[in-house]
Amino acid sequence: MVFSDRLLREVRIQRSGRVGCLTFVVISAAVLTACSESYSAAQCEANGSGNQHTLQSLNGSLTKDSGNTSALLGRARCLYFLGNYAQAVQDMSEVLRRESKQAEAYLYRGKSLKMLGRIPEALQDYSAAIALRPTADAYYGRGLTYLDEFHGAKDREALNDFTEAIKLDAKHVGAHQSRAQVYSHFDQFQMALQDAEVVLKLAPDTPNAYCNVGLAHVALGHDAEGRKFLNTCYQKDGDPQTRGYFEMEVNKVLYARQPRRSGGGGSYGGDGKSWFDRERERENNVYESRKASGNEAGAEACRMDSSKC
Repeated sequence: MVFSDRLLREVRIQRSGRVGCLTFVVISAAVLTACSESYSAAQCEANGSGNQHTLQSLNGSLTKDSGNTSALLGRARCLYFLGNYAQAVQDMSEVLRRESKQAEAYLYRGKSLKMLGRIPEALQDYSAAIALRPTADAYYGRGLTYLDEFHGAKDREALNDFTEAIKLDAKHVGAHQSRAQVYSHFDQFQMALQDAEVVLKLAPDTPNAYCNVGLAHVALGHDAEGRKFLNTCYQKDGDPQTRGYFEMEVNKVLYARQPRRSGGGGSYGGDGKSWFDRERERENNVYESRKASGNEAGAEACRMDSSKC
């Protein structure tokens, strides 16, 4: 760059004496500081249009100075957002070898490990990130792992993490949305509705936000109000799969209202389980059956979307 070339010319002129040497040290420090700041400023973001360019820039920086930990951390972050999770894990591990208390490295290594299906390791890293520097993102990531991977067994832990995330960032859309989902698992539909309404307020352009509010109203018995929000959702999102999924969820709620001949009534059958518990049990059985038979694609589809179970 022009600035550094001018500085180097000044160094050559003065390098014959002690003053020149001192100038060289001071100027070099200034150059390194400027470069370090540029490394820190080079950050990839979720869905960032310039992520690939930023990655190339950081690769070039690391080629010149492989010991620059800030650049390595930045590259690992880029690799995560670009979907190269295995390489992101390698880079983050090297960052942590150099700086064992780097909270961001634990966080993004945890995110990458989750995407690779290495769940116990991911949870360890999320917990390490929280212990070093509690952030909404770290709590949300750990809570989402509990919610996605344990088929209801860790819903209480997930609920606690989403609540902590919201305490740190009241406008965290994902935490509100996921907490609403967990509240519905516990049949706490009024609480679910409150979180769903927050999501709708924060992200009014998201069609599913209307569907979630509508579903919560239906669960509370507010059928007309619920249908109004559901219809708005379907108008904003014409995908038949969206309508199919939420209509299936509405039917589950309506079915749960029917009295059971086994003596339960309401949302519970004679076995004392809520409709959600029974449905989760059925989905888990489908998942395990497909996995045991070698149908990995079918099992994963069921895990990611209950309508495919």
